[in-house]
Amino acid sequence: MIGTPPWKEYMKRITPLLLLFLSLGITNAWAGITGSTNPSDFQDPVDWCVNYGCNGQQLGTPQTWISNGSRTGLVGLVSSQNMEIRQQGVSWGGNFDPGMGVIYNGVETLGNTPGGILVSFDSPVFGAGAYIQDDFPGAFTATIQLFDSSFNLLGTFSAPGNSDQNPGTALFIGAFDSSADVSYALFDTNDDDFAIGTMRLKTSQQGTTPEPSTLLLVGPSMLGLAGVLRRRLSRKSQEVR
Repeated sequence: MIGTPPWKEYMKRITPLLLLFLSLGITNAWAGITGSTNPSDFQDPVDWCVNYGCNGQQLGTPQTWISNGSRTGLVGLVSSQNMEIRQQGVSWGGNFDPGMGVIYNGVETLGNTPGGILVSFDSPVFGAGAYIQDDFPGAFTATIQLFDSSFNLLGTFSAPGNSDQNPGTALFIGAFDSSADVSYALFDTNDDDFAIGTMRLKTSQQGTTPEPSTLLLVGPSMLGLAGVLRRRLSRKSQEVR
């Protein structure tokens, strides 16, 4: 009776390991949200000046907004207090693009307690992002959190920024999911007194690699590794004979 070739016995032992690697690849591909500091990952802009004008007026929370692509929603402070609409180079001397409208959360003249800026989406989107600057000069950390329609946290992304007076250098921070399940986005910084400029919505997976493609790449790589091992072990078994 001819015995089982050595490479077959070896493959029996390593197959569970290969399957484990494959399952880990699938888990990583689908887990969590993806953070981004690239505004090109998001397609549909929301211009605050177009929505509210840019004459430094104070607005109550919340306010309705409409995007260039006709998406709608609400924006306001988590403190439920007033916010202020300003404009880079006119009533805001920071580092947003010249003329950009911004929502400022620290209306100190009304005794506001600065807090996060919360945005809701009437129709769920893949994700959102916005230009952001701390009110205090120097380094800061910005954070965005995404939530679904039941306000379950989908994920959090943070990025470092620098607050100065060099227009056109503001940090953009955003995040997106693999499906259109994002109903809320919360922007904040570690100093809590900040402004966000133009917001951008991710309304499709355009410009990013879909998660299923990642899975297709993981599978062939594992199968290719198995093939290489089988061929090498087959040659060794023939040499032994």
